[in-house]
Amino acid sequence: MNKLSSAAMLIKNENMKIYRRPRTWAMIGLLIIALMLVAGIMKWDQSSQSDQSNWREEITQGNESMRQALTENEGAFDEQTAINLENRIKVNEYYLDNNINPYAYTLWSYMDTSSALIILVTILTVIVAADMVAAEFSWGTIKLLLVGPASRAKVLLCKYISTFMFAILLLVLCFAVSFAIGASLEGLDSLSQPKISIGADGQIVESSMVLNVLQKYGYSVIELIMYVTFAFMISASFRSSSMAIGFSLLGILMGNTLVSVLAKYEWVKYLLFANIDLSRYANGHPLRPEMTLSFSIIMLAVYYIVFQLIAWFMFTKRDVAG
Repeated sequence: MNKLSSAAMLIKNENMKIYRRPRTWAMIGLLIIALMLVAGIMKWDQSSQSDQSNWREEITQGNESMRQALTENEGAFDEQTAINLENRIKVNEYYLDNNINPYAYTLWSYMDTSSALIILVTILTVIVAADMVAAEFSWGTIKLLLVGPASRAKVLLCKYISTFMFAILLLVLCFAVSFAIGASLEGLDSLSQPKISIGADGQIVESSMVLNVLQKYGYSVIELIMYVTFAFMISASFRSSSMAIGFSLLGILMGNTLVSVLAKYEWVKYLLFANIDLSRYANGHPLRPEMTLSFSIIMLAVYYIVFQLIAWFMFTKRDVAG
């Protein structure tokens, strides 16, 4: 019981360090402003669009064009491209039969767009993670922290947990604010609207829009966990918050570009950045044809364990007496 209470006190102490800094509240405000700005742009785009009352004619013409392309260019498309065109025709026909305007903005349009802003949540959490250990050395408080009864491993774990508590707060805030904005701008009429997609059998599938948004959040959270753990490892190993932030942001901004350039090499599948975007499998477009979801999950688990072991070893074995 004492161990649990001491851990709880450590976590409380780390959270106090996070939230008493003006920078933290500035980051929370930045996230809210970003969500409002994106919503404002979407609303402006909606008002500037031409009249959407002829959406049925546009979809009908689009289907005719795709059917004509499939007929006149039979054999010119590869199998997957032809299947994608046929699936788009099926979905469009479903919209027509059920009088669903796919171009109209709804509550879910804002929720779906908000999932793309989790990259901002990742960046903000990386900044906090980079400072969790390195700042103790910069401020000279590391000795005071380690003279207590808690072991170094427990101190490190509590810092890690506190970092992800901040990440969870940002994720919940992102979800709640985007829902509130969408509901205020478009109402709740579309709350029960289903997600329309094509199943593996080629038939129309109606699924929950809530689950669809949560799935996108889930894929983004995997990236968040890996980048934040990487930043935490750098912070614990080199005492440098700037180095942790720099390397993490480099990976976030350049990782996908790097693996796309190197995709022709088989060994690229062992890189972290080649496996971090699990949504590739949901979309049916893995980086390399031999890569599978289970392979990427295993690779991510290996990287995660390695990052944690390096952070633990470097923090628990480092001399702080000097």
